[in-house]
Amino acid sequence: MTIVADGSGGSYYRMYGESGPDIELGSEADTDDSASYEDRVVLDDPYYAEGFVGDNGVDSYQYRPTSPDNPSLDFVNDGDVALEIYLDGDLYETVPAGQGTENERVDPGAPPTGANTIRVEAVGEGASNYTLLAGEAGTAGFFYEDRANPGTTAENSDYAGRAWGAYGFVGAGGVDTYSSDGQLYSAENNGTATLEIYQNDELWATLEPGESEEPSNQ
Repeated sequence: MTIVADGSGGSYYRMYGESGPDIELGSEADTDDSASYEDRVVLDDPYYAEGFVGDNGVDSYQYRPTSPDNPSLDFVNDGDVALEIYLDGDLYETVPAGQGTENERVDPGAPPTGANTIRVEAVGEGASNYTLLAGEAGTAGFFYEDRANPGTTAENSDYAGRAWGAYGFVGAGGVDTYSSDGQLYSAENNGTATLEIYQNDELWATLEPGESEEPSNQ
């Protein structure tokens, strides 16, 4: 598979496959530490990859779908250049600039959608599901930012944007990022990892496994 920037400009992207395929970086993927944005396959959700391509550049991957006749690929194009997707040399899809970014941003330099930035970090070993609420009585919505994992095929995907709160999974030193127009209201850690939760880059709470931060504690 190749992803081609169709013209000048640049785009950060995510590509999601159906449940069960295999995605690996190809020879034209950017894996050098000097790259402005390193292409990667996210290991805690093996069904998506993300990267950056621009100015008629090319990224490549090895993609082995469960059903060869039905690749079932979906894309988020967070940038200003259309992306052409080729499978075995044949054009599969052209993804317009800005497609799929209403509640999902991939560009790490893009301004946050909400007024407050929120970061959840798993400290050390272990993994945890968590719940975040924000705003008055916990009723504010959340937006995905560049480190969230909202893939609909993920076994433990992060969830935000359609209801109050954010519900996610993070482990083994991982990070999820969100934004919200409300201030954090409460948080709950259901798992085996210690979670550090930051609001606007300041530590808001450290939650040990099984702990919660409730409004009365603020």
